[in-house]
Amino acid sequence: MTNVVLVTVDSLRADHVGHYGYDRETTPVIDELADRGASFDAYANAPWTRASFPSILTSTYPLEYGGFEYLSDDRTTVGEAIGAAGHATGAFHSNLWLSRDYNYDRGFDCFYDSKSDPSALANLRTWLKLNLDHDGLVYRTLQRLYDTTEERAGLDVGQTYKDAETITDETLEWLSGVDDPFFCWVHFMDVHHPYVPRPRALADLGVEESLSEREAIQLRRKMLQEPEAVTDEEFQTIRNLYDGEIRYMDGQIGRIVDYVTERFREETAVVVTADHGEEFREHGRFSHHSSFYDEVLHVPFVVAGADGPLADGPAGHQAELLELLDVAPTCCALAGAPIPDGYRGRSALDAARSGEDVRVISETTQGEDYKLSLRTRSWKYIWDRDADEEELYDLETDTGEQEDLANTREYVAADMRAELTNHLETLQETNDDLPDVSMDSQTEERLKNLGYLQ
Repeated sequence: MTNVVLVTVDSLRADHVGHYGYDRETTPVIDELADRGASFDAYANAPWTRASFPSILTSTYPLEYGGFEYLSDDRTTVGEAIGAAGHATGAFHSNLWLSRDYNYDRGFDCFYDSKSDPSALANLRTWLKLNLDHDGLVYRTLQRLYDTTEERAGLDVGQTYKDAETITDETLEWLSGVDDPFFCWVHFMDVHHPYVPRPRALADLGVEESLSEREAIQLRRKMLQEPEAVTDEEFQTIRNLYDGEIRYMDGQIGRIVDYVTERFREETAVVVTADHGEEFREHGRFSHHSSFYDEVLHVPFVVAGADGPLADGPAGHQAELLELLDVAPTCCALAGAPIPDGYRGRSALDAARSGEDVRVISETTQGEDYKLSLRTRSWKYIWDRDADEEELYDLETDTGEQEDLANTREYVAADMRAELTNHLETLQETNDDLPDVSMDSQTEERLKNLGYLQ
């Protein structure tokens, strides 16, 4: 049995990865993994984190089993599947949508989500951040006291997410205490906005940026609230900071790869992907709203392992299109674990050189509003079901998805709409009643800071 490390990166679009053609050296570690393993063009089954992760970890569609607001017990996590085969299992992240509160800890012997029960100190810090002038003497004094207390006592109160170095430290500590075989899932948040300056990472990219963290956060507010007002200079700064976050995160993947390579030699496979990409005003906005354009859905998918199932398998970039439903089956195949019957995806090892593409269905909800898309190699169809609005793009002639053909290629749109209608009927067969999860003030503040809540 092979050890498997699954790395997921929040908000990493494929075309900012060197191996996928980017002209900056943002990802030397991922590039090296792709060069000695296999890579694919993959597409997310949802345009944002909370909706995307059921497809990644359970190979089921976001709207199955009652929806993505809570991970139904009827979905089999990849941790459960590989753990049942005899692997030790660990998970390390700091996105509170993926916390144990929402049932994401199932199947993991060790589950670190950076969340602790809110204390009086946490609630006080939340109030101070929301009500005091951050430049005032009182706030700065209390902040210094908090930082000192945090450093000495190991507290973490009110932080939006843990940085990649901290997540990697937690991962390596767990790995140091386990033996073969193991499965480890690591999720990095750093590439998600706000993009904060990383001087060393920017220097590695040959970029100079003089923004402070406060200025970067102010720029983030502008890009989200007034995207049309972002100047050309600010636009370049935003891209620089985004790339700097990628380079920083890539270095932490390198720490994990170096450790497992040294300790476990060639017995560990590594899978790297992302939950979704990021918009840079290709369609007027920044971030990743309920958008189904390729800048949000196109993600990297890299599989590397010098031994085990990949020893005589595919190498280099593969022609077949994958989707995030394929992540969990790939991890199971690499680990030598049976792929659960309920998984909808396929292993990348089976897909490579098969000549068979997937028809990628992506979906989400906003209140009562269902939005879906269907992507083939040639076409992209986007359907806002409740608003009864649709878009259609010819991906062979319009890779930027700028010319909507829904009114001129009605027969294509009608066929793809019918396919999505059948898909929704199929999903109803798995419908579950999910529990309501109350949200404490600390969790609410952290999710607001990431732009998930208003």
